[in-house]
Amino acid sequence: MLSENLADFTQKSKYLPDLAPDVAFLIKPDFFYGSFNKPEPNDMRDKVVKLYQPRQTRSGHLVLSAAALGHEAELVRYYISIVKAATQHRKQLKDQTHYFWMRPVLLSRGEVLLSFPWYDTFPESASLLKSLLDPIPEGLLYNDMEQGWTGAAYATADRVYFLEGDEGGRVHTACHTDRARLQQAATAALARTRQIMEVLVKQVGQDYWRFGNGK
Repeated sequence: MLSENLADFTQKSKYLPDLAPDVAFLIKPDFFYGSFNKPEPNDMRDKVVKLYQPRQTRSGHLVLSAAALGHEAELVRYYISIVKAATQHRKQLKDQTHYFWMRPVLLSRGEVLLSFPWYDTFPESASLLKSLLDPIPEGLLYNDMEQGWTGAAYATADRVYFLEGDEGGRVHTACHTDRARLQQAATAALARTRQIMEVLVKQVGQDYWRFGNGK
């Protein structure tokens, strides 16, 4: 775990006036229908189906909710291409949940600065955004660790400090921003993600993102 002391959060922390949360939908280029347990040579090349790629895809594998809002049809086409590929090759989608991963991110200057690599579902993304809205006067907003990654946030009356590092407690990223503006951005990100999810679940036909468990 990272520290729970404010002094450790403020040390070497960089002020980022534009730091803002969002939710990213993870986009895969293709659907693999071979066997992960007993792969044959060249399976990863030959036993794949190209998936529709949303026009809003950035950095090769992300669609941010800010870009998806109003263009939900692009994400719908992507997820329907997954369903069709799974059906065509007789794959159970309950075993293919990685094609529906989404996660919270923190952005600065349009680039992902902090990620949450073990958050994969809507409830996890919503929980993170809600933690940033905690009204406590001062204290930890979250402190999490999973398989080599650690992340934590500490709030004061007017600032939120973030740390991201490894399981040994070594800090890789330390930054902070204005609390009131961050809360406004978190509220907006949560609202538009819910709006997008309502469209996805309705038009794709099933809740593959566990939206119904995290409203």
